[in-house]
Amino acid sequence: MGNLSCSFTLGKPSNPHGANIAHNNREFISNNVDIARTADNITYIREDIRDVYDELFGEALTEYNSRQTRKDRIIHDYYEHISGSERTEPFYEIIVQFGDQDSAGIGTENGELAKQMLDEYVRSFEERNPRLRAFNIVYHGDENSPHVHIDFVPFYTSPERKNGLSTGVSMKAALSEQGFTNSSRKANNLVAWEQSEMAVMEDILNRHNLNRDVKNANYSHQSVSDFKATQDWRTLPKRKRKTAKELDGEQFQKALDERDLLQVENAKLLSEKHSDWRSFYYPSPEKLTFMLAELGKHKIPYRESEQGFECQSCFLEKVRNIEKQYTAPQKSNRDNLRDLLDKTVMQADNFDDIFTRLESLGYEVKHGKYLAIKPPNEERFIRVKSLGEMYNEQALRNRIENRNSYEKLIDDRLNSFGELSEEKLLEYRCYATYRQYIVTFKSDVLPIRKVHKRQPFTWVNDATLDRLAKLNKRINEGCTIQSLRNELAQSEKAVAEKENAVGVLKKELDLFTRLYKAGTLIFEKGDYNPTARKFLEEHRVTAENYNRIMELITANESEIAELETSLTEIDRVRRDVSETLSDFERIISMTFVDKLIQDERNRRTSEIVNGVKLADLSFAESQRIDVLAEKAVKVVEEQGQRSYRKL
Repeated sequence: MGNLSCSFTLGKPSNPHGANIAHNNREFISNNVDIARTADNITYIREDIRDVYDELFGEALTEYNSRQTRKDRIIHDYYEHISGSERTEPFYEIIVQFGDQDSAGIGTENGELAKQMLDEYVRSFEERNPRLRAFNIVYHGDENSPHVHIDFVPFYTSPERKNGLSTGVSMKAALSEQGFTNSSRKANNLVAWEQSEMAVMEDILNRHNLNRDVKNANYSHQSVSDFKATQDWRTLPKRKRKTAKELDGEQFQKALDERDLLQVENAKLLSEKHSDWRSFYYPSPEKLTFMLAELGKHKIPYRESEQGFECQSCFLEKVRNIEKQYTAPQKSNRDNLRDLLDKTVMQADNFDDIFTRLESLGYEVKHGKYLAIKPPNEERFIRVKSLGEMYNEQALRNRIENRNSYEKLIDDRLNSFGELSEEKLLEYRCYATYRQYIVTFKSDVLPIRKVHKRQPFTWVNDATLDRLAKLNKRINEGCTIQSLRNELAQSEKAVAEKENAVGVLKKELDLFTRLYKAGTLIFEKGDYNPTARKFLEEHRVTAENYNRIMELITANESEIAELETSLTEIDRVRRDVSETLSDFERIISMTFVDKLIQDERNRRTSEIVNGVKLADLSFAESQRIDVLAEKAVKVVEEQGQRSYRKL
């Protein structure tokens, strides 16, 4: 029987390079990656972590927020809440590996066996770990040795919990619910779990007639970056040098080919840098979401706009190809009925009016022991209770009652304002905008936009009202137009500084890469290229310090990756502040809902051809929206509010 080692490395995003999903998914390529073999990688799971948080904690978060009497204790975004915590990690990552580059390198017999064993480990991971929700699992076959990255969210379920969420994030609690206990301070449940997973790996080895080779390395307590430093990158500077006599014609031709490829790539990058930007618009939110996800996946740079995105002309063909891959989601009759009920419940005057509205749309309603609805051109009725617990008859009545209670709270708050002083005017405008939005939506002008996609639509699960509530909270905390402008200026400055730092590092990386290639040509291949030799001399690179260049390249790439991750977060904050500032200005001018109506008019009355928006085509549709919007204005004013247009 042969021997292979087992490596199990736990990392977390709070540690530098402890978990890098962008690297795992090859959204950027580090120097230790062989691009020619990237196609050999396997993606087992790739999900957006925010969607996973919504799936795991959405209901628990709603229940928790409903119990809060103080606004400052309400959690609007659980992922952001956990990410900003110093005590809890939003997710964890493990790197699993059988053997190393010496005993099971890529392309060797043991390397293929290691790939097979890793597949066995991955496919049983979630069954063994029901409280560790994996959202990104990738096998890498484009580095020196095969290994797997598993990113997961540890969660607990505790319905009897009095404080906090009944389902939340905690590695310690998740492992405890899986049966791992603390036997001592050093032998805690995390250590017990790691030992259990190592035992599984050893069992897999034994099933393949292999024994575990213990190398006295405690990888389980290293950071991911430390682990990599002792593995794939460890021997890169120690390549065996070749003399001029060992350099054959094939190797020389390969070097020339690499040079030609670099020249082509350089020309491409210059073309991209000077390419103009074009605007793309999509009336379907689902298609826009698909396009943005695919642009990120294909590493196509883009800038988000209010109704779509902007992309450079040089990527036009790629964008067109991505558009062809999109297929509109096909919803079942049950899904369509749920969506229609969600909308109708929020627009109907009362419970009976729900079915009056459905019948006017061609639906057939059957009352009796079981309330049932038949869609147009269908043969069978659908019992509403079969749509889910939020769609049975009593639930629909409760939802209308809750809707009315929410609207009454808004009305009562509006009516509580007496003489409008300058201090109260802004708060009044916020609540007046709430009311204007609700009435406009109920007039069938605006579409449904949920905060939590998997939950029924209500005023509490309305993305626009949630956005207004966050703004109102900031205003109550003392936020002003000027403070937001200052915040935006600071975030834009931070983005510019990060972008500048990344640019400087990339220039350094380009220099190091060119020096390394020149050094390889002179010191390893024995070439006497005068241009390369002069280039090395100008930068004081000698045979003795040449091997240090690879270390500089590796360090530089790591720093760039870290900065780009930070830049993504800072840019997200900048966009959030910019949106909040725009909302604030529209609240002051009372044009917030007008802008929503204009956007919806553009979506309904414009035709999109290959991502380019054409002129308005449906004057009648535009007129219909205007009539409905004006009707909503009159309803607002008839209910006793001051005219929002005059505020």
